[in-house]
Amino acid sequence: MQPINLPASELLPHRAGMLLMDEAIEGDENTLIGRATVRDDNLFSDHGVVGSWVLIEYMAQTMAMWTSWNARQKGLPPPVGFLLGTRRLDLLTDHVAVGSVLTCKASRIFVSVEDGVAQFQCEAYCNGQLLAKAAINAFEPKNPEQFLAEN
Repeated sequence: MQPINLPASELLPHRAGMLLMDEAIEGDENTLIGRATVRDDNLFSDHGVVGSWVLIEYMAQTMAMWTSWNARQKGLPPPVGFLLGTRRLDLLTDHVAVGSVLTCKASRIFVSVEDGVAQFQCEAYCNGQLLAKAAINAFEPKNPEQFLAEN
């Protein structure tokens, strides 16, 4: 893997309380590793913790950073994608404390150019301890504006 060291805000369209990831650390043609500090100002924070179910969004944003970074490597604009869900989400904790530093990894399983569907194996860690893992599905429409207008 090669160092990336880019702020997540350069790779993701998310802003304010929805930008959960802080930075892309390293990546390659299949995988990206990102870092995030759980903050009290994110939309999911409640009394100093976030529910473990929010880890799916941290992992999905890591996927999105991989997609955007790879597009950037090819001189293309960042694509717009939508989280479809997961067939399996394993949560190994009930919550994550504000101030915790997460390391998230997203590894491409497949990306279909024809229909815009992708799946990544994702993991979220804190201090080396696995907190969650999932095979996450996403959709990247060829024309996002038209897709949103029609749906």
